[in-house]
Order: sequence, then structure tokens, then C-alpha cells
Amino acid sequence: MLANALQICKADFGNIYLWDGKGLQLAASLNTPPAFSEFRARSPIRNPATPTGRMIATKAPIHVIDLAAEKLYTKRLDAGAVAAVELGGVRTFLSVPMLKGNELVGAFILCRREIVRPFTDRQIALVTNFTAQAVIAIENARLFKELRQHTSALEKSLETLERERSNKLMNLEALAASISHEVRQPLTAIGSNASAALRFLGHAPPNVKEAEAALGRIVADSHRASQIFDNIRELFGKADRAREPVEMRTLADGALEVLRDELDDNEILTEVELSPNLPSIMGHKGQLLEVLINLMNNAIDAMRNIDGQRMLKIKAQPHGHDAIVVLVEDSGTGIDPNNPDGIFEPFVTTKPAGMGLGLAICRMIIERHSGVLSAVPAHPWGSVFRVVLPTALA
Repeated sequence: MLANALQICKADFGNIYLWDGKGLQLAASLNTPPAFSEFRARSPIRNPATPTGRMIATKAPIHVIDLAAEKLYTKRLDAGAVAAVELGGVRTFLSVPMLKGNELVGAFILCRREIVRPFTDRQIALVTNFTAQAVIAIENARLFKELRQHTSALEKSLETLERERSNKLMNLEALAASISHEVRQPLTAIGSNASAALRFLGHAPPNVKEAEAALGRIVADSHRASQIFDNIRELFGKADRAREPVEMRTLADGALEVLRDELDDNEILTEVELSPNLPSIMGHKGQLLEVLINLMNNAIDAMRNIDGQRMLKIKAQPHGHDAIVVLVEDSGTGIDPNNPDGIFEPFVTTKPAGMGLGLAICRMIIERHSGVLSAVPAHPWGSVFRVVLPTALA
């Protein structure tokens, strides 16, 4: 725009200044004599008695036909005017304000050297139009700069969230993800049993007994899905529901019933060894059941694609005088022996479609029951998940 203004107005050089609240700072120049340009870079325009000072006060174009004849120059009251004449060789001078509404943004200043040649009204009007366009460009640049700053701040925030996501289990995002994670299994079972019921009813004659059994499993899974919401709400809530004695046999049988179809479909053998007279656990039955289901479901996933015998073992026995230990062992692909604890980190998963919340939530539940959840490699292959929980008498 400055180049176009010089060409149209047949000016020798020109500068663009921006208002900083106190004075006009040099922002751009074209063909300006270096000595004068350096002076203006060091010396903002502030003096209200100068021609450009009058432009600042009136917010209207100021046209000086012969700057050398100005009283201000001849009396040498303003160093800027002196510099314009002596360093810039300025004779004819035009200063046009850049306005945003009635707010001063800056100024276009065009200069003719040596010979006095006044600017025409049309040329002044054109420069005024250029200043209006410049204000729009400056505003767009400001908005773009702010956008970049906001984008940069957002990127930094995202980086911070990425670093801190291991602490995000207590927020709404983790709550929604955990609900999705936990509810998926009963919903899958409901869909599978519904398909089975339709097949049984489609037989000739219909196999009513098997259809009724499938519908019964649908009802049970729907109740379990509803219970999961209560379990998750209490897990992420500020207060725990009153705990009750829970039998390990009840938990083991419940988990095996929930996963019965998965175990059968993947041809996995199960072995349950519970010590006789095992003391009860004091805790939240629904949450502890979800832990056992998650551990067994992970075991199923670990054995899904292996060759050879697939075996899932659930063992429970006393651990000292006031606790029991529960072992869930599989013959699957195993875990990293150098970092067995890494699988409990939130959002860490080896599953292609997993969210890495299952084991993290399991550990949270066990720790809220004053217990410990850990994992070690099994021999010769597979994994063992070990849960230690205090008993009702502890």
C-alpha cells in the first residue's frame, strides 16, 4: 500500500507510523533517506506543535506545501522538522491519519523532495483510502496474532493435559470412559444372547427352553449394566456407600457366569481353587465383582490368539491373619517382566481398540478397599494377577 501510495501521488519517499498511546513509532518506510529513517526510528513523533502533531490532535490530514518555509522549522523549535528538511530533504509534506472509528491507529506520511509540488485533493483522498485499508490490514494482523497466541496457549494446555492425564481418572472424561469400558461387556452379552434367542425361536419347532435361558441371561446382563452405573458413580464419588461382608465364592461364581460365553467361545478351561472356610471380604460387592471380571476378561484377551491349551485359574487363600490373596492366572502372551507395573498406568493399553482404563480402575478400586493389586509373569508363560484384600475381621 505504501508503494502504491508513492506511485499514485508521485512522492519521493514515505513512512508508515503506528500510534503507541504516546507517540507515533516508525513501522515501515520506502525510499526514505537512511539518515532520516534512522532518526525517525530513534525519535517517535510526539510534539503537538509540529504538522504531524496537529494531525494527531485533529485526526485530519495535514498538507504542508513547503516545510522549509514553516515557522516551526525556521525557528528551529522542533528537531523532527529540522531532520525532515536537513536529513530527508523534505519540501512538500502530507500526513494522513489511520483511524479505527475515532481512534488513532497510526499515520501515512508522504514526502516530496527539493521542488515544492503540492499534493492534489484527489491524491489526498486516495491516500486517505489507503490508510483505511491499512487499518483493516493491521486489525486483521492483530486478530491473527491473537489467534496464534491462543493456539499456542491451547497447544501448551494440551501438552500439559497429555503430561497430566495419568491424574485424570477423577474427572468427567475418565468417568465417561470408564463407564463405556465397563458397560461394553454386558451390552455385548445382551446382543449375543438376543441373537441366540432369535435363532432358538426360529427353529422348527422353536426351542423355547433355550430361548427362555437366553432371555434370562439378557435380563441378568441388563441388571448388571445398571449396577455398573451405580458402581462407577460410587467409585468416583466423594463418599463410599456402607460396605458389607462379601464372599469370595460369590464373586468367583458371578464373574464366571458373566464370562461363560466368552470362555466357551475361546475354548478356555477354568480351574477354581478356593481354600475352605475362607473369611469374607469387607467391601463393595459390585466394584469387587467388576475387578474380578476385568482381570478374567484380560486373561481371555491374552489367550484369544495363542496355540495350545488355554487355561484360566482362579485361586484364593488366607494371607496372614487378616487378609486373603486372590490369584487370576492365564496361559496367554504374558506381560513385560521388566515393567510389570506399567500395565496399571491410566491410558496405557496393548489392545488395538482399548482405552487403557480397565486395570487402572481395578487398581483404584482395590486401593480404596485398602488392598494391593499387582502382576507378575507366570511360568512357563502367561500372567498372574495378585489381589490382596483385608478380611471383614481386619
